[in-house]
Amino acid sequence: MLHMPSLKDRYPLPVLADSPPAWRSLEERRAGTPEASPGEFPPDASSPPEGLSRRALLELAAFGAAAVGLSGCFRQPPEKVMPYSQQQPPEVTPGVPLHYATGLTLEGHVRGLVVRSHEGRPTKVEGNPSHPESLGAAGAHEQASLLGLHDPHRAKVVRHQGEPSNREALFARLEQLAARTDGGAGLRLLVEPTASPLWTRAYARVLERYPRARVVPFCTTDTGAAREGARLAFGRPLAVLPRFDAARTVVSLEDDFLSTLPGSPRTAREFVSARTPADMNRLWVVESHLSVTGTFSDHRLRASPSRVPLLARALAAEVGRALGRAELTGLAEGATALSDLERRWVAAAAKDLVAQGSRGLVVAGARQPAAVHALAHLVNEALGTQVRLVEETLSPAPDAAALPTLVEELRAGTVDTLLITAWNPLYRAPADVPLSEALSRVADTLYSALHDDETAAACAWSVPATHPYEAWEDGRAPDGTATILQPLIAPLVEAAVSPLDLVAAFTGELADSPHARLRALWREQGAVAEPAWEGWLAEGVIPGTRLPEVKARVDAAAVLAAVRALPAPGEGLEVHLVPDSKVHDGRFSANPWLQELPDPVTKLTWDNAALVSPATAARLGLERGARVRLEVRGRSLEAPVLVVPGHADDTVTLPLGYGRTRGGPVAEGVGFNAYALRFQDAPWSVADALLTRLEGHHDFALTQEHWRMEERPIALQTTQKAFEAQAKEMLEGFQEPAEHLFPPNPGQVQPPHRWAMAIDLNRCTGCSACVVACQAENNIPSVGKDQVRRGREMHWLRIDRYFMGPEEDPAVITQPLMCVHCEYAPCEYVCPVAATVHSDEGLNQMVYNRCIGTRYCSNNCPYKVRRFNFLDYTSKDTRARMYRNPSVSVRSRGVMEKCTYCVQRIESARITARVERRDIRPGEVNTACAQACPTGAIVFGDLDHEGSDVARLHEDPRHYALLHHLGTRPRTVHLIRLKNPSEELA
Repeated sequence: MLHMPSLKDRYPLPVLADSPPAWRSLEERRAGTPEASPGEFPPDASSPPEGLSRRALLELAAFGAAAVGLSGCFRQPPEKVMPYSQQQPPEVTPGVPLHYATGLTLEGHVRGLVVRSHEGRPTKVEGNPSHPESLGAAGAHEQASLLGLHDPHRAKVVRHQGEPSNREALFARLEQLAARTDGGAGLRLLVEPTASPLWTRAYARVLERYPRARVVPFCTTDTGAAREGARLAFGRPLAVLPRFDAARTVVSLEDDFLSTLPGSPRTAREFVSARTPADMNRLWVVESHLSVTGTFSDHRLRASPSRVPLLARALAAEVGRALGRAELTGLAEGATALSDLERRWVAAAAKDLVAQGSRGLVVAGARQPAAVHALAHLVNEALGTQVRLVEETLSPAPDAAALPTLVEELRAGTVDTLLITAWNPLYRAPADVPLSEALSRVADTLYSALHDDETAAACAWSVPATHPYEAWEDGRAPDGTATILQPLIAPLVEAAVSPLDLVAAFTGELADSPHARLRALWREQGAVAEPAWEGWLAEGVIPGTRLPEVKARVDAAAVLAAVRALPAPGEGLEVHLVPDSKVHDGRFSANPWLQELPDPVTKLTWDNAALVSPATAARLGLERGARVRLEVRGRSLEAPVLVVPGHADDTVTLPLGYGRTRGGPVAEGVGFNAYALRFQDAPWSVADALLTRLEGHHDFALTQEHWRMEERPIALQTTQKAFEAQAKEMLEGFQEPAEHLFPPNPGQVQPPHRWAMAIDLNRCTGCSACVVACQAENNIPSVGKDQVRRGREMHWLRIDRYFMGPEEDPAVITQPLMCVHCEYAPCEYVCPVAATVHSDEGLNQMVYNRCIGTRYCSNNCPYKVRRFNFLDYTSKDTRARMYRNPSVSVRSRGVMEKCTYCVQRIESARITARVERRDIRPGEVNTACAQACPTGAIVFGDLDHEGSDVARLHEDPRHYALLHHLGTRPRTVHLIRLKNPSEELA
């Protein structure tokens, strides 16, 4: 038997001069040889469902009883149907969707959206191109908000003291509470900071009516450090909006600004748009755990959380030395010594900033102390960097000290009425703030939320809240641009109450609807005519509302004094708390689309983990899945360990948002609650932790080790300088015509269209917005942790993440991969029933009612992008089916699924063009993944449309075809990622 040489000998993976091959996990890297791998498919992927042997499964299928034994797959149960009994509205044409502009509030600010609606059912969320924050993109959380609307586990009844009640009783009690005569001395509102003018006015009216009342802000992800940093620097709390599109060198001090989970699509688009091969910017990142921004960086420095302020101080001193700014240079005095690596990194980053001058930019993350934010402003001013400064719009302003003060009042008995609209404060409160005990001392606590969660169980009244797509509101983008948030559907829960209505009980406006209150507010702003209002609703943006920029100088003395007062780095093992990239602070943990979305870096689903570096794991004798106890300040929690390359040593990172005890079956019992180690004075990191290994092992559901490429060359990366010098040699064997074993495809010589896609790895951050967009558009089910562990996740689009280099500090490349629609597709020649066929326009199509589930096509697909639905994953609950796209069939169990280039969108455009007697226009068709992508990394279109973006990218010098040597001739091409490292650290 001949031994085939490794393909990496011919095609290194990736193309990166003088670097070792890429690897996907520590376990794979340490396995050493390809023979040690389990194969292309996960070991458990083909095993039958639990409780059934393979023989019994085949017998059931052979006798046609699988529908009975396996919860139904090929024949739907008989159901009674009735004709449409009412005259449809004139604007509704059955089968033709309508689109409505609205928005979604995340962390106080609004992202403009356009929601598609079929016969009154919202079925897809897209970004609003007219909105300055979304720019036509929609991140994973915006996409998944659709599933949150139709969640069958939402709270359904008003409860009083845990027993079912009704709206009438609730509002009767509210009227009694509002008729108080103490000036509001015992009234408190616990709310999320918001930029909404309507909410801001409601708070103002409450305080006008009850001068002794207080509106208390509560937010776990914004502790007010950025606001306080701006106040230190500028003398007032201005909002700072960096100009990432103008910067050529960016230094990030633990600021994950490229993440859209749930960061800003605008900042990601601005930065990546400035990263063109002709004039590339450069990104330097200091962080403790590997983030989306860290994976995209040109130079990344690992540091424990307590050392980041020290490194910021050293960076400012180096910049000051180069610019002759003595006040900055003096920061080096008395600072703790840096390691040789840190010293070289800081010196090179400072030199790069100074060389770029006004095109240099320093940004600090939300988890950094206020003094570091202020120092970043001071360094930017020294460089001459122009940033956008606008007045702060959040109300009430974030204040970390507000909750402890409220708890003291509750325990003292001075508060008799507490209205809570902030999400689940009992679950998110710091461990040393006794909110639970304090709530029990208040006579009337009223809580509004989408789910019966931990806070709902502790309050006297729990009220089902309306979803953002069910109520009238408004909001502002970070730059001040206002948007009217119009409802897409009447409340699906009959007892649901808009949180604004609860507040309106204390403003005296309960008799008016939220719509009337909103119209009244904006009528005062100039919308006196009906056409103006309707224009705002249609466009999704209120013109003329962007805040003017303000000018302010940095108070250097105040900033330097605050920086010198920063504490020294901590000792021992540090615990580092971070919002989870998917469920955030826990508010999205009831959403299965987000629970099953692989983490952009770790590829972990349905779980969180204690993240440690390889060196720390080796020192403590830990491996993947080991269970440990962490103890800090007399409090402890147990967690499983995940060893992550590139993580800072002597640091344990704990993602927040898991370990829920209430909130629905999707949220409950998933992961551990990291809030147990969060303290009021140390919300993000705490030193001197004790770690003890425990008995037992935890199985994670990780997706990156599924669908092995068997060392085939996939993700290509090199430096800009090397590519300019050797582009032709690097792409030899990836672009030129290749021989193939298959006969020519029959069909038209000149097809009407040649649909194709291009994915620019130089723009892809791995944010995963495309994955959820594809799932929402194509009715792709979630399958649960056990099925994911077996390798049965159903995502048609995956994002592979590869490491390169040493375990301690690897480089990273991410690559979206779906069916590439080969012109000579290996899957088509092995299907015994012609279920997978080729269209004359270049699409590799699936005929579901022909598929008999042999899975030959998946075995023969070299890209491993086909999914077999082993079980019937689709819920029969009516509400759970409302969000599905009616243009895409819901597949029965036992068939193969894969990317279709969103053929339903192609056919919709074709029908429209035929009706209008014209050809499909360039740019008229777009896939869900391309439309959602915040950075424009995915481009779709017709190669025959001259001058189209997809045709241009198919001819770009950086383009290459995956596994080109196989002769499959894919219609999807990728473009090499280019890095721009500094020569100082080459």
